[in-house]
Amino acid sequence: MTTCAAAVVLGLGCRHTPVRVTALRQARPCPVVPVATAEPTPQQTNQQPALSPTAAPPQWVSPTNLSYEGWIDIRQWARDIGIPSPVLAMAGTNCVAHLKFPMGNLDIRLGRHQARWQECELWLAHPPLFIRGQPCVHAQDIQSTLLPLLTDNGQLPVTNRVIVLDPGHGGSNPGARNIATGRWEKEYTLDLALRLKPLLEDQGWTVFLTRTNDSDVTLSNRVAMADALGAGLFISLHFNDANGRAAESGIETYCMTPPGLPSAFVRGPSETPSVVFPNNAHDAANLRVAFRLQRALVSRTSAVDRGVRRARFMAVLRNQSRPAVLVEAGYLSNLRDARLIASPEHRQALAMAIAHALGVPPHF
Repeated sequence: MTTCAAAVVLGLGCRHTPVRVTALRQARPCPVVPVATAEPTPQQTNQQPALSPTAAPPQWVSPTNLSYEGWIDIRQWARDIGIPSPVLAMAGTNCVAHLKFPMGNLDIRLGRHQARWQECELWLAHPPLFIRGQPCVHAQDIQSTLLPLLTDNGQLPVTNRVIVLDPGHGGSNPGARNIATGRWEKEYTLDLALRLKPLLEDQGWTVFLTRTNDSDVTLSNRVAMADALGAGLFISLHFNDANGRAAESGIETYCMTPPGLPSAFVRGPSETPSVVFPNNAHDAANLRVAFRLQRALVSRTSAVDRGVRRARFMAVLRNQSRPAVLVEAGYLSNLRDARLIASPEHRQALAMAIAHALGVPPHF
């Protein structure tokens, strides 16, 4: 017997009283108490009739006349945007709302930050939850995370084919240490960048590296280099360390947290969500690039999918004046990941995955 979010603490700053759901057998759909739509309701002006699911165009287009605040009933949102009503079902111990779009499926897990779009994981700022018996998602996640991906036209959101690759660390800053070989992160990031450079050049990119040897480069100088070159895209390459949690493994891709949203990961003192950084001008583009890279990396390497996440502490991203993302391509503190990262064949696979993700001709 499992529960549909019964084991999840649902307070999370919610203005409504969460509802505990009856225990179910795994094969049965999640129960929903038939009550009125969760408040607040969408504010709509000049609303057009919703598209019929059977008449949906190949490329779904989000209605532009909808405005949301607070927690939104997922089923009401589906009706508003003209897609079939979501199916609620159990996935392990979590209740999942399955939504079908013309270009893929979206799975929203109640009580968890993680969602899945087109079989790739992404993090929501607020864990979706049941309110008055209704499955709800926060309006901030609809506007800042879901819609930018759902409306992605498949074109890279860049203004030119100049890309700066940033091999993380270097010189006196070695980064994390590989527990399998004793070698340092700075060696692997440089090797990955050098493998990636010719692959991207073959696709018509002009490629620059923030460092081409074992040298110290400040974070501000890495950003300044991209500015001086007028780069259209910046990708920082790293490998992860879990600070003693040896079981942690997999690949995750970071981009900047939009203003007003909590970050998936905070380092150091508490952050101030209201602060706006220069790179926030590219929030939608950042997310689309990060998602494209994450999906390609996980697909090619079969790594654990730790998803697209957002953070503010990464100075190499927040002051960028172009789309910019940071890839954590595996855990040097996990023995399996560490052995893979030490393999030249695996690093070549990582480079090929990134090149494949950036291989669709940019839209100018």
